[in-house]
Amino acid sequence: MQLKLLACLLLLSGSLAAQVDTAKSKYGSYFFDGDEVVFEFDRRAYEKAMREADGALVDFSDLGILQVVVRGNFDYWTEENWVMRRIDENRYQVRKHLKNFKDAPNWQFKFLINGNYWAVPNSELHKNGVLGLYDLKNPDAPTPHWGDTGKVVFTLRSYPFAKRVILSGTFNNWDEESIHMKRKTDAWEIHLSLTPGEYEYKFIVDGMWIEDPANPVKRRNQHDTYNSVLHVSKPVRFELSGYKDASEVILAGSFHDWNTRFQKMRRTESGWWTEVQLLGGKHLYKFIVDGNWITDPGNRRVEVDLEGNHNSVLFVK
Repeated sequence: MQLKLLACLLLLSGSLAAQVDTAKSKYGSYFFDGDEVVFEFDRRAYEKAMREADGALVDFSDLGILQVVVRGNFDYWTEENWVMRRIDENRYQVRKHLKNFKDAPNWQFKFLINGNYWAVPNSELHKNGVLGLYDLKNPDAPTPHWGDTGKVVFTLRSYPFAKRVILSGTFNNWDEESIHMKRKTDAWEIHLSLTPGEYEYKFIVDGMWIEDPANPVKRRNQHDTYNSVLHVSKPVRFELSGYKDASEVILAGSFHDWNTRFQKMRRTESGWWTEVQLLGGKHLYKFIVDGNWITDPGNRRVEVDLEGNHNSVLFVK
């Protein structure tokens, strides 16, 4: 079934600079040096830090920095941290070759302090959004396939007298020319092939940038306007072999806040199964067999959280 734009949205101006790009703030957070990406953390850009365990904000000056690492979706937010080196009184750096990154139009990352605290930029303390999250643009990313095919359909109704409508977003580094929408009887439309994940976008109608009037999900950018937000998911099947004598098996995970009653699994001849629509990236989960929590015996990737709990890890691409 073709995914129309509103069907794939989940509740959760104009130029290239329209997106939230804190990397070019006063103190910076990354820059390119030849074929390397140089991540730079500057403590002067922060007044608060957010504790990973419970989201509480603490004064940055009280932390006493012992270690700064970079985590991002280029390595699925794994524990394989990129430890930064102190280069002066305020700044820390780590260099990574572009070959370390996937072929995507952009990546997201954060700075983790002492293994427990996310650094929160001063500019984000009074704004909505994911605190401390930076966007890293891939200068060599290809434009996603677009045309009359593709599961994600962008539609802009009205504007019958417009001469040209362009779709621009994080999926093509906010390019203002590459994705031309096609005029239909009562709307403008384009199909894109997008991998699971979160995207921000806008329409450019005869040079005027507008958010999607049919999409209520949006995020404020640094120009005090809004970008529309799209979540693209894919069906993922979970299976648990055995446990034929169990009366109930439930799938619990980070993708629905560890709800213990939401995702009941179905019995099969060989065990249990269920299917969940998931975004791209890293997900944690466990099975609850008649009240007993277990990791997935068919998945060797396990991660220990701050409270000592072992969770199975799934990466969706």
